[in-house]
Amino acid sequence: MIKKLSLLALLVFFIGVIGSVVTYGSMNNKVSINEKKLIENENITSIQIDVDSTDVEFITVRSMDEARVELVGKSVENTINDFSVKEEGETLSISLQPENSKWFNFKLYLPTLKLKIFAPEKMYNNVYVNGSSSDVNWQSLKAKSIEISTVSGDVHAESTHSEKMTVKTVSGDVYMERIQGEIETVTVSGDVFISTSELSHSIYGKTTSGDIDIESVKEPTDIKFEVSTSSGDVNLFDKYNNNAKMGKGDVLIQLKTDSGDITATNK
Repeated sequence: MIKKLSLLALLVFFIGVIGSVVTYGSMNNKVSINEKKLIENENITSIQIDVDSTDVEFITVRSMDEARVELVGKSVENTINDFSVKEEGETLSISLQPENSKWFNFKLYLPTLKLKIFAPEKMYNNVYVNGSSSDVNWQSLKAKSIEISTVSGDVHAESTHSEKMTVKTVSGDVYMERIQGEIETVTVSGDVFISTSELSHSIYGKTTSGDIDIESVKEPTDIKFEVSTSSGDVNLFDKYNNNAKMGKGDVLIQLKTDSGDITATNK
């Protein structure tokens, strides 16, 4: 009798679980998202972005007539209620926290969203992006300070000029091509690639598990390399396989990986 009651209880439990899943699917239809908000203040000098499970892309435009913010992709119906674009003084603040993130642990549905910022081409004071699970991409971005932080996501930058650029990700690759300025990049699990016309600014690159590659058009003449890898090879311009100093060593390049190779080459 007890065994029959246990089987009955187990059957009721599974029926309840199936019913919950069916109800969730029927009440949360996937819909296309395409929202656009204009940027009207031509005096914006600071861009602050805070998103959750949304990729971020900066696109340079020539004039304010094209300046805007777009949110595109797919999500669950009636969950994008916290998409905010504010212009306060000289700061553009953008935030997005989809309500359906609470379902992530159940792996029933993950939104595929991208935030596109069409920003006028000029020198900004600072650009800041914080994303919990976000790829971040940009080209031809100029800012005195650029700070990118994402828990899980790749960072891809091209043709960027900045006095100081900081990129941190827990799980993701960092790819920087044609970069000018001081760089600090840290990732726990991922590769790091940095290319520049000349190694004239300091670089700090660290990854726990991944390779670090530095590429320079001109052969450096006044830099100091401090490199460290627990499991991997070091090759600096086919001349050095450890710490090295060229010229006075005024420009410091620090590269660290626990498991991976470190290389520096001329393009």
